[in-house]
Amino acid sequence: MDFWLDPWEAKDSAFVSHAHADHFSRHGNALCSTMTGKLLRKRFHMPEARLEAVDFGEITERDGFRMRMLPAGHIVGSAMLHVTRIKDGATLLYTGDFKVRRGRTTQAVSFIQADTLIMETTFGLPNLVFPSPMEVDAAVLRFVNDAFADGEVPVLFGYSLGKAQEAIALLAEHDVPVLSHPKVAEMTAACRAAGVELPEPVVFEGFAGEGHVIVAPPNAVSAKLLRGLKHKRTAMLTGWALQPGSFYRYRVDEVIPMSDHADHVGLHDCVTRVRPKRVLTVHGYAKEFAAELRGKGIEAWCAMGGDQLELSLGKSAGKFSGVAGPRQIRPICQLADFSDVCRLIGETSSRLAKVDYLVNYLRGLETDAELKLATRWFTGEALPRRAGRRTLNIGSAAIKRSLVSVPGVKPERYREISLGQNDIARTAKILLQEISLNPKPMTLSALDGFLQDLSNSGKSLEKVEALAHQLSEMHPTESETVVKLLTGDLRIGLKEGLVEEAIGAAFEASPADVRQANMLTGDLGITACLAKRGELTEASLTPLVPIRCMLASPLERDEDDDQPKFSKLPFEPPFWLEPKYDGIRAQLHKSGDEVALFSRDLRPLDEEFPELMEAARKLNGDFVLDGELIAYAEGRKLGFADLQKRLGRRRVEGDLFVNCNGERAQQKIIKK
Repeated sequence: MDFWLDPWEAKDSAFVSHAHADHFSRHGNALCSTMTGKLLRKRFHMPEARLEAVDFGEITERDGFRMRMLPAGHIVGSAMLHVTRIKDGATLLYTGDFKVRRGRTTQAVSFIQADTLIMETTFGLPNLVFPSPMEVDAAVLRFVNDAFADGEVPVLFGYSLGKAQEAIALLAEHDVPVLSHPKVAEMTAACRAAGVELPEPVVFEGFAGEGHVIVAPPNAVSAKLLRGLKHKRTAMLTGWALQPGSFYRYRVDEVIPMSDHADHVGLHDCVTRVRPKRVLTVHGYAKEFAAELRGKGIEAWCAMGGDQLELSLGKSAGKFSGVAGPRQIRPICQLADFSDVCRLIGETSSRLAKVDYLVNYLRGLETDAELKLATRWFTGEALPRRAGRRTLNIGSAAIKRSLVSVPGVKPERYREISLGQNDIARTAKILLQEISLNPKPMTLSALDGFLQDLSNSGKSLEKVEALAHQLSEMHPTESETVVKLLTGDLRIGLKEGLVEEAIGAAFEASPADVRQANMLTGDLGITACLAKRGELTEASLTPLVPIRCMLASPLERDEDDDQPKFSKLPFEPPFWLEPKYDGIRAQLHKSGDEVALFSRDLRPLDEEFPELMEAARKLNGDFVLDGELIAYAEGRKLGFADLQKRLGRRRVEGDLFVNCNGERAQQKIIKK
């Protein structure tokens, strides 16, 4: 039988599983579902004479084969094809794109046993597991409501046929009016004509009234139609939201894991329900999923070839542990509370909601020590800034070594998860969820003590061992938080200004006073404690702690304003003016015998400019100097580019040379 399954090129006779462009071509005869036939006529103007559209469950015969169409659950009209060879009863099921979870606009997927299963494996890695449908729906509605609360227009991007209708149906359930991009409106109208219950589409024409959501296709992210919206908030609906950094790739404010494909769990559900003797995988992680099935004793191969055969010595490879693993009892403790509020803050894109979460949490902290630590950690600072202390960032390589040193963790499993996540903190959580742990409760002060010890540890191996031990005694959720803190970014969308705003709201203090105190103390934790006690006016400079007063702001003046620029300064004359030097802005502190040098972004520079440190120690008195570092060499002044070469230089630990004392170097090294 000359019959093709979803071919990319036009054939005389083929099965078309659904109406997405990547599965359609102008075949001489196209077998499809009744709904898909209607969509193909509307979307691609396919002549009705070339379509063989049949209802789900209807059986047709051709060339000695019996064919039956089954709903695939992917999009409206999507179908699987079950084929039986009449002469011997051999069966085959081709899934096309499918989804196991029930959609609002699609008929539920229906599987039938088959000897051979040809299945798509778009999300075929163990770490590609979607949140529950309820969580996904909540994420969409939360995004919409957060945008409304901040006076913005929410824009949801999803395929014009499929996810767009799912989003519209969800919003309709909650009486949220939708404006549809013309392409989305066209496909929604086609779905309505095919019998899908959806509200009549209202076309977006460049203006959105208050309380409306815009639904548009992904390629409209930078479209001219949306540029006129000054205050909009954008979200991409995609299963690839599971990959870190996806919102950068899609150039949106948020990504939400709404997918019309089966995730890794759904793929296994398909195999379990079809009970095939042989599996052929196509699309996505086809080789990886086939290898996983072979590890479970199922004959499975990538349909495109290129499989690597596994040599099993002794016992079977056994089941992969990526879908489900041991459950750990999560202790009730201060660190768990901190992790939970971080999760809530990260889940919302609303500034107001983030501030509210912070306010409620900060008010609930009982001691100044807890307030000081939590406030500082919210901005990603594990330890306070101080002379001689570098940012606590032990690096992804050291964190990886720590993770694979935890008892029960296998390096190959780390590599597998890390490849799919590209996020060391998320990798840590997933990895540790799969092993047996006995988590212990942890206070904020205990975590601070651990971070202090880690900072004071001079050797890399000691840091790795200490971190591995700590991770083995924590719940995976808290491990994820700690790893984020070690890398210097909680990745929950918090800027220092938002935390300052929350401190003011929590303790009824003026935002300007909070900013002033934070600038002087250089420590948000200390600032929060002063605000709690109503003592912000007592904030003062702390020797050897950098302060945020080094960045200048240009004086602006309208073209028709004839007043001198300096008349707009917030203080009276006289003014002190100095040239702008082409150097490095820096801050020099001296207190007693201690000296510290900081960059404009408050990083220590003492190791980069040791000669300045030595010269400063010879000066009398204690002081804080703010100015420009300039240097001369060979009779000329060096510029910023020359000085910049010193920044970020690595400190050499240990000797680079062997003292031979007259002995031949080769013999000395051999003896060593």
